[in-house]
Amino acid sequence: MMPEAMPLTRDPVVRLPKRAMSSVAVVVTVGILPAFLVGGLGVQLQQDFGFGPAVLGAGAAGFFAVAALSSRLMGWLSERIGPVPAMRLAAVGSAVCAGGIATSRNLGWLLAMLWLAGLPNALGQPASNLLIARCVPANRRATAFGIKQSAIPASTLLAGLAVPAVALTFSWRWAFAGAALVGMCAALAVPRSVTGHGGSAIAAGRESVEPGRGVLLLITLAAGLASAAANSLGSFVTTTGVQVGFGPGAAGLVLAVGSVAGLCMRLAMGVLADRRNPNPIVVITLLLLIGSAGFVLMALPLPVAFLIGAVVGFGAGWSWPGLLNFAVAGLYPRRVAGATSVSQTGVYIGGSAGPLLFGVVASHAGLAEAWSAAGVVALLAAVSLWIVWRRTTVRRAH
Repeated sequence: MMPEAMPLTRDPVVRLPKRAMSSVAVVVTVGILPAFLVGGLGVQLQQDFGFGPAVLGAGAAGFFAVAALSSRLMGWLSERIGPVPAMRLAAVGSAVCAGGIATSRNLGWLLAMLWLAGLPNALGQPASNLLIARCVPANRRATAFGIKQSAIPASTLLAGLAVPAVALTFSWRWAFAGAALVGMCAALAVPRSVTGHGGSAIAAGRESVEPGRGVLLLITLAAGLASAAANSLGSFVTTTGVQVGFGPGAAGLVLAVGSVAGLCMRLAMGVLADRRNPNPIVVITLLLLIGSAGFVLMALPLPVAFLIGAVVGFGAGWSWPGLLNFAVAGLYPRRVAGATSVSQTGVYIGGSAGPLLFGVVASHAGLAEAWSAAGVVALLAAVSLWIVWRRTTVRRAH
């Protein structure tokens, strides 16, 4: 029971287009990698350029802020030039920015290149969504979106591995140089053309009435709230873990386990949506409710409760992005890139503001109170999506 989306044609022999999906995964990974690499290599960067944690946070916030401000324009550009040229342009842009960071000689240049990297990231997201909508069969599309969004936690793992494998062995510059090389290879890997498995669904969508702008804005609000709560996980899990009794190494392991849980859940939710065809808005609402409970568990001063809460927080509270893109693409089939660029704006704003506000609350009230606040924010996101479900259900009934 899609929202009340289009009926899906079930064809068990249809498979995902492997080259298209591999290129989507790589382009999305390269697009977000500069932000995560700066965070993962923060110690080495601070030693070389002599800045503190506030500047490090401002760097990440600026990346997401630029992406948020340009997301709508990048969605329009994706629809204007098509998903293939847009994905290639995004990959090349990310490679240029990563290369620029690798050659940075002062803090100003590093921050400028990091913030500029928000532009190709904002272009790669709607372009890859449009590619999926056009070339992936309808009964495999949720899985495709799950694979795409699994590139995000994969990027956090790569950033973490870059510290011992590259930065401590050679130099942090080589990690960004490697990201630049991968970006150029990703541009070459994008297929020259796409075949239209999604055409029938899109054509069917033209015959139905899409929800109004109010529904899309509510989804964007929910995405922003959910992202604000979830993005604090990557920034503050290890710090909180040490405070509740884990050693630094064990706290890092908690972060790694949580990232794997989030990656696996994103894939599992996509497969589930394709096989069972639930309403994705309802599923996301339930995930956020469960995730909010995980954030509250992380507020307890008990190592076991924190570990369980972190796994639940990553696994439920941050496993919704693929389903969200799938839901928006189903609700707005005639303008997939444009609609998902609007909802992605909420994700970017939440990703930028969430960790900053979390840090403010943690500084003034404590980490436990900050995690409790994150749980409340996730709960508000769930309420917003429940309203979306009610409005789309009523519209369909009429």
